[in-house]
Amino acid sequence: MERDTIQRLYRIDRRDISTLKFLLESYEGIAISRTIDDRIALVEMMIPPGFHRTFMGLVADIAKETGMAPVTTGYPIGETHDPDETA
Repeated sequence: MERDTIQRLYRIDRRDISTLKFLLESYEGIAISRTIDDRIALVEMMIPPGFHRTFMGLVADIAKETGMAPVTTGYPIGETHDPDETA
């Protein structure tokens, strides 16, 4: 089954969450972010398939400036992460 969006999880310094959201909004349509857990600064990015390459380039630049790093989960690439899901 094909997904409409690609989900990725990232950790970022709490102080940079609002900057990240501002940057994503300035690149209209590239991704939508939501904060999963503000205590540990875990954010989810939802990327339209046609913007994935552009998004990854932007994330590389943001990571250089903020130290943002991807979070690896046991979910296959593109699968939705549900933080309330219990195994």
